[in-house]
Amino acid sequence: MADSPTGTGETRFGICKVCWAGCPVEVTVEDGRATKVVGDRQSPIYGGYTCPKGRAMPEAHYSPTRVLHPRKRMPDGSYTEIPMAQAIEEIAQRIEGIVAEHGPEAIAVYPGNGNLTNPINPVIGAMFIMAMGTFPDRFFSVQTIDQAGKVIAQALHGRWIPGPQPFSTAKTWIMVGTNPVISKQGVMVNPGQTVKQAVKDGMKLIVIDPRATESTAHAFLHIAPQPGQDAGILAGILRVILSEGLYDAAFVADNAIGIEALKAAVEPFTPHHVADVAGISADDLILAARTFAAAESGCVVTATGAHFPLHGTLCEYLALSLNTVCGRWVRAGEPHAQPHVLLPDVPIHAQPHAPYQPWDHSKLSRINALPQTVVGAPTGTLPDEILTPGPGQVRALICSGSNPAVSLPDQNRAGRALGALDLLVAIDVEMSNTARMADYVIPDRMALETPACSQFSESMKYYGIWTGGYEVPFAQYAPALVEPPAGSDTIESWEFFYELARRLGKQITYFGNAAGTGQHWDKPPVAFALPLDRRPTTEEMFEAMCAGSRVPLAEVKQHVHGKVFGDLDLTVLPRADDCTARLQLADPTMMAELAAVFVHRGDTANPSAEFPLMLIPRRANDMMNSIGRTNPKLTARRTHNPAYLNPSDLARFGLATGDIIRIRSEHGEISGVAEAEQRLRPGTLSMSHCFGTNPDEADDPLGQGGCTSRLMDANAAFDPVFGQPRMGAIPVSIEPAGRV
Repeated sequence: MADSPTGTGETRFGICKVCWAGCPVEVTVEDGRATKVVGDRQSPIYGGYTCPKGRAMPEAHYSPTRVLHPRKRMPDGSYTEIPMAQAIEEIAQRIEGIVAEHGPEAIAVYPGNGNLTNPINPVIGAMFIMAMGTFPDRFFSVQTIDQAGKVIAQALHGRWIPGPQPFSTAKTWIMVGTNPVISKQGVMVNPGQTVKQAVKDGMKLIVIDPRATESTAHAFLHIAPQPGQDAGILAGILRVILSEGLYDAAFVADNAIGIEALKAAVEPFTPHHVADVAGISADDLILAARTFAAAESGCVVTATGAHFPLHGTLCEYLALSLNTVCGRWVRAGEPHAQPHVLLPDVPIHAQPHAPYQPWDHSKLSRINALPQTVVGAPTGTLPDEILTPGPGQVRALICSGSNPAVSLPDQNRAGRALGALDLLVAIDVEMSNTARMADYVIPDRMALETPACSQFSESMKYYGIWTGGYEVPFAQYAPALVEPPAGSDTIESWEFFYELARRLGKQITYFGNAAGTGQHWDKPPVAFALPLDRRPTTEEMFEAMCAGSRVPLAEVKQHVHGKVFGDLDLTVLPRADDCTARLQLADPTMMAELAAVFVHRGDTANPSAEFPLMLIPRRANDMMNSIGRTNPKLTARRTHNPAYLNPSDLARFGLATGDIIRIRSEHGEISGVAEAEQRLRPGTLSMSHCFGTNPDEADDPLGQGGCTSRLMDANAAFDPVFGQPRMGAIPVSIEPAGRV
């Protein structure tokens, strides 16, 4: 701690936990209250960077609308404040009654991004369901309506243990539907500057996105395809590389199988065919392929934009195969590009974890007969799990840092489902869309009120390539910096689940330092049965989370600004003599899906005379899904959810920036506010998700914005493995509804 640079208050150093980037911050504290947040200028790698969301934490912590005491919904729809002990007791009694009548399958948990304040939270939520005996079938999460295809594809392809070549020194990089400058995915440390510097150092950046995103500013090549056609483009790039013999034949021979089957599968995806279907230049496709193959290092990565349409798993699988055929993985003798610090101390060999089948067709979901998978219950089916009578019907739902009232596809159906529950509990910091429907609202603690640890950001590397992790051996710990507001009655999400389980007589076992996912483990997690005679502290949970870490957590705690542990040996070891695993380039399920993509010219929705535009997702730098929508510092410029259109489309439909428009799909209709964006491909409409009012509330296009999930049909088309409905590349129409 130190005096504030401004001369008033005290400066404390912590970690921002609004998103997964985990930026180190300087927090000015006056009279016990955080009054200012800036980036920690003494951080060894972040260099003082933080985004608007982090700098607005004080306004969120002390917002007059923050929930500070448990709230119970009364028969007339109003809420009254009750003590935490009473809330937990009443919720436990209601759960006991539901279980007695309907069985434990009637209880479900749904964690969300609000849990980024503490990575222990969603794990204990999952362990609560495990203690109930119904894991994973009643553990729903945002993962299966976002990028679950990353984990599925990694399982089918196999995981290269040392990970991809580092971004910081790569000579080329292909981003497909990802915008790290805003999302922070892949590039967590000052992403704008990192991307700019990489290009300055010689990287040829290639961006495939219908919009020239912020990450495209320094791109060597931008390909703006018809939305939903990413799988065909990646297949086309593979075809050029394989047909011209530009791949790393030696690496493939030593480490992969299926090269001939992959060649046959991508053969129909000629540059002419891909260009015709995706609406791009064949010359650009060839240039992208040759540039990527010719560079000495690089990677191709995908994210939300490629996963919201139906073929996200296939896109990720083709990206993995493209990296493998070009040998874009860290080799023996090179530095580990995703080093362990607070992860376990394990030898890192230049070899793969073998592919495995990540689903079990002998265990099918009640809705849509989806197989049980390594990514948990299919969240796209949650509304129907609630609305469909019969054994296993969900009757109680605990939402932990999630907001399914606006995040679940098909908002009207989701709203009916949430309203039909016997018990809805929202663990939240405000009266979000979901909290406004809940029977009980449990006030969570906020980021500066809980300890922080970089282990979570480090461990995200296991959930597909370019989801997280540091390229240098950096680690940081920070204690809680402030107490919750005086007189409040708050609880961390994991503590709530612990107390609820203890009241129900259930034993929760935590699994610490999970260095892997599915069947790909660098080291199996360590079981830690939580004591029943007392609630552990969050610090004790962090010790369990970091059990067996390469650098002891106690050592990391000594460095308040974080530290790069440069004395660690990062050299990747050769393949072990007993390793026989090979990466799979042509998984039969993926190749069958690719064949369908070819036959059906993308196998995706297309614009029509009735629905001439294609809706695509985007992220905003001042919001994290629905987090930040009520923060006055973040909403000073605007509160609504703009409907971005290319100026040519505004002219085409006789619109101008500021016009209120009606946006309609085959499934639903919302209101939006038109805004011009020159960088957007003509024929597309771009909006953020997780805005809007509830279905039973008045539309508020200028205030809460439009909820794009109303335009989605959860049952019209969905991934056959994990059930994610089509959430991008949705045909829509627009018409004027008035002007601001």
